[in-house]
Amino acid sequence: MISDPVHARAVSESAEAFLRTLHEAFEAARNAVPPDEFESLKVAVAEVVGTLEVDLLWPLYKRHPELEPENLRTKSEGNAS
Repeated sequence: MISDPVHARAVSESAEAFLRTLHEAFEAARNAVPPDEFESLKVAVAEVVGTLEVDLLWPLYKRHPELEPENLRTKSEGNAS
């Protein structure tokens, strides 16, 4: 994974911005597309988000814990006890 903190931050910020944009598009589609299309979209979005988090963000946050968003830090600390 990325060792340089500057580049790690750039990747983290880009991935998090992508996730926010994807979430906004997903929510906009919720009532705008037929239910069967929304279900297909939900499966695809879940796969993309899961892959991005597991394969990119979690290893990045492990190497650079200061990049982990506060809301995730709180959850992981709460689950550890």
